Amino acid sequence: MSNKSKLSRKEKRQRRLQKMHAKYKLTIRDTKTFAEVFSLHLSLSNVLLFITTCAVVLIFVVYLVIAYTPLKEYIIPNYPELEEREKIERNAELVDSLEYEMKLYAQKMQILQTILNGEDPSAYELLDSIVVTNENYANLNFDLSPADSMLRMEIQENEALNVNFHANTAGVRIENLFFYPPINGIVSSNFSNGHFGTDVVAAENSIIHAVLAGTVILDSWTVETGYTIMIQHSNDFVSVYKHNSKLLKKTGDHVNAGEGIALLGNTGNLTVGPHLHFELWHEGKPVNSENYIVY
Repeated sequence: MSNKSKLSRKEKRQRRLQKMHAKYKLTIRDTKTFAEVFSLHLSLSNVLLFITTCAVVLIFVVYLVIAYTPLKEYIIPNYPELEEREKIERNAELVDSLEYEMKLYAQKMQILQTILNGEDPSAYELLDSIVVTNENYANLNFDLSPADSMLRMEIQENEALNVNFHANTAGVRIENLFFYPPINGIVSSNFSNGHFGTDVVAAENSIIHAVLAGTVILDSWTVETGYTIMIQHSNDFVSVYKHNSKLLKKTGDHVNAGEGIALLGNTGNLTVGPHLHFELWHEGKPVNSENYIVY
């Protein structure tokens, strides 16, 4: 009995395979003449293979349409529109930039606090976590070129002729202070309520000088002002120099009045030509430097 059941199962399996591979003829005839117009030999296995292939191709085409065309905005529920996605990406970039600027600001404030406390800022260890990863700057070469070495020698020779002011200015009124001109040139934009500095036009790469002795509290680069350097002086004076082509001093360096600190340039978005944007601040308020400095 068991042999017969096994045999019958085997026979059924063979019959099913025979049906799958059995050839059938699909014929299309003319209804009037009954002449054969088209014929095709098929089997169930070929039909299943054809249907499976068509299904795979259809799924792949639908995936491409959804993934790479604007139709996904209408097919996928709650999918953000192109404008919304651009805003999301822009906001993510702004948040990342803001986080970096906040870390940098906190670091500069700690350096400034160190200077105000009379401690040595050179002992301050910079944050290793603040690293600019923009790939546009990955291949920059910081090696000294022959032209750079000659420029440094020229600056050192010029600085040897500078008049250095080391006198203690504690308690001295601003009218009685001598401010060394940061650069000699033509004033193109004056101090005003909306413009807290003075713009001075001069030859590009001219040497910019410190107006008073002090300590560098900021050497940075921003999109708006380009290469910028800021110096803390005694009596709560701070001087700011913007749009430089190159900075010659770094945060923590002590400078004398008249010492070269940068080269005049045209960096940053808020500039239309080579010039120095100079700001003078006293006790946290902007001061019109044109009242005390002859450019």
